[in-house]
Amino acid sequence: MINGLGVVGWGVGGIEAEAVMLGETICMVLPEVVGFKLTGRLSDLVTATDLVLTITKMLRERGVVEKFVEFFGPGLSELTLADRATIANMSPEYGATMGFFPSDQRTIDYLRNTGRDEENLQYIEAYLRA
Repeated sequence: MINGLGVVGWGVGGIEAEAVMLGETICMVLPEVVGFKLTGRLSDLVTATDLVLTITKMLRERGVVEKFVEFFGPGLSELTLADRATIANMSPEYGATMGFFPSDQRTIDYLRNTGRDEENLQYIEAYLRA
């Protein structure tokens, strides 16, 4: 879900996680980032599941194994947070390390709807715009 909200997160291996918990440093090479442009909006006859499966098919064909996929474009504003989270959570199916949606008004709306106070929201929004 977090990658649908503009927060970057992905899993690491058990050995790496244990080493960090024990205070050891680890080196990681950040994966290549592949952009996926979303345009337009879904018609009334197309479900979010159709979109997710189409994106998965396209990314498998492109070959995004061990890469970050960043979704961008004017179509982002047409997707609900649930749709974004579903697409991001499908990253194991399309082979990527992670699928990511940037922070935008949907992020702020989510924080507002989950009870964050207005002062914190103004701070977060200013930070994201900087």
